[in-house]
Amino acid sequence: MGTVELITEHTRRLPETVQREILNFVEFLFNKYSTPLTRSAVPTTRQAGLHAGCAVMAADFDAPL
Repeated sequence: MGTVELITEHTRRLPETVQREILNFVEFLFNKYSTPLTRSAVPTTRQAGLHAGCAVMAADFDAPL
């Protein structure tokens, strides 16, 4: 017996109110996974200078350890 048949068989034994909850959950999952995942707003090209001045280099950076 397949997964869908097992779900259907178990669901038929439950009260109508619980069946409606299951339907709502299945619709939620369908909406969640049927829409393509959108990527966050990542620029397609790099832009120099966005974090200018954020990093500070020590004056003795090139000094021997």
